[in-house]
Amino acid sequence: MKELLLDSILEGMPGITAVEGANLLENCIYLLHEKGHVSPTDMEVSGMENLMLPVVWRDTYDEQMKRTYADRQSATERAAICISALLATTMTEYTIVERSRRGTGFDYYLGNKEDKFFLPKARLEVSGIEEEKSGNTLLQRYRMKLKQVERSDYLKLPVYIAVVEFDTPKSIFDRKETI
Repeated sequence: MKELLLDSILEGMPGITAVEGANLLENCIYLLHEKGHVSPTDMEVSGMENLMLPVVWRDTYDEQMKRTYADRQSATERAAICISALLATTMTEYTIVERSRRGTGFDYYLGNKEDKFFLPKARLEVSGIEEEKSGNTLLQRYRMKLKQVERSDYLKLPVYIAVVEFDTPKSIFDRKETI
């Protein structure tokens, strides 16, 4: 059975240092805690697969974390990166190999987990929603991101789009091929 082990991001990835992974994890723990979730909690995932994915973490939430990550918009963005990076490694043969530059239309390059050269094989676009509301739903955000990633279709790399909502929690993790 698949599960999302949030603490595994502490090991880092070729394109995310262990220190950055710790920061992403703390943002994720903060936001999940603030939304009333405890480990383990189920996340509904739709897209490539439709499943309930247990999300597991060692709860290190404290008042200092609350003061550090009080900007909920920033915390949501960073927490979405944490979840999305782990969805990519859990649901595909890929891992994060490099951060993309601003303006490319996507956030990260993905490469094969076993490849020692970290060659880009796919793209990953990430989006986070603290709480779904009319006019800002998972599906609406997903469709917006589908349009956004077209800017980099010239790369001829498939793209994965991850949209994560933390109130429920739930996510869309889907793949789009380029032509």
